[in-house]
Amino acid sequence: MKFHIVVAMYNASHAIEKNIRAIRSQTFTNFQCILIDDISTDDTVECMRKAVDGDERFRLILNEEKKYKTRNVVDGIEMANADDEDVIVLIDGDDLLADENVLQIVADTYARDDCWMTYGSSRLADGLPTSTNRPYADRVIRKNAYRQTPWLAGHLKTFKYKLWKKLDMNIFRITDDECRKMRRRALWRFNPRAWWHWRNIKAAALHDATGKYIRRVDDKAFTYAMLEMSGPRASYIENILYIYQPERLGGAPDTNYGAAEREKWHTRLIREVLKYQKPYDRLKEL
Repeated sequence: MKFHIVVAMYNASHAIEKNIRAIRSQTFTNFQCILIDDISTDDTVECMRKAVDGDERFRLILNEEKKYKTRNVVDGIEMANADDEDVIVLIDGDDLLADENVLQIVADTYARDDCWMTYGSSRLADGLPTSTNRPYADRVIRKNAYRQTPWLAGHLKTFKYKLWKKLDMNIFRITDDECRKMRRRALWRFNPRAWWHWRNIKAAALHDATGKYIRRVDDKAFTYAMLEMSGPRASYIENILYIYQPERLGGAPDTNYGAAEREKWHTRLIREVLKYQKPYDRLKEL
């Protein structure tokens, strides 16, 4: 088994060296890591190069156009040139793996469970666990009801490349009609605040310049679909594998996306659309 780690970042100079050091320290060494900088305006690139220090397992991609999170992840996975049985690992540039045994734990889980994907568990840098550290209930798995259930498929997220290949890339695209439906739903649910913030948002504002990829919430877009396809072949890992760093939780907004409140409500609109999309069918084999 080989891991292909994709790390997308923007203005992550406060965290990227820790991130890369944690990857380089892994006891399971059969991996490559693709680092993608999305035109940072700080010294992220310099910090990234310093931390890599010539390690040939790392590949640095410096964007010449703004792509945003989702398109960076999609492009990074394709750049990996993975085999079907290889495993993709996604890490945000301002977070890090919990210790040197993370990849080995994930590899052991795939070998033991014969699973197609894994999720969980994580903690904050201050030591507190995140609220998503538990598996989906059997009834949720049986009914394929992930979108109607509180979100639990948190980091660390990994999946076989051949599962990724089953996705229709249209999952990363949202239409104006879907936006209108969410505005109406906000009124039906007596949520005028959401309607107010969403009232003038067009689908184009949620995507990158190509119009094919939502800028954010890529993890829910593909993870919902993967959970639905995988069912019991998705394994929850109880071990803490991932650390959210405090700068991430209180950091400044991406000014390429808009003001802080605008960014927040755009993200909430995307999340609502994804919750009401048609679920994928369960796969009998991969």
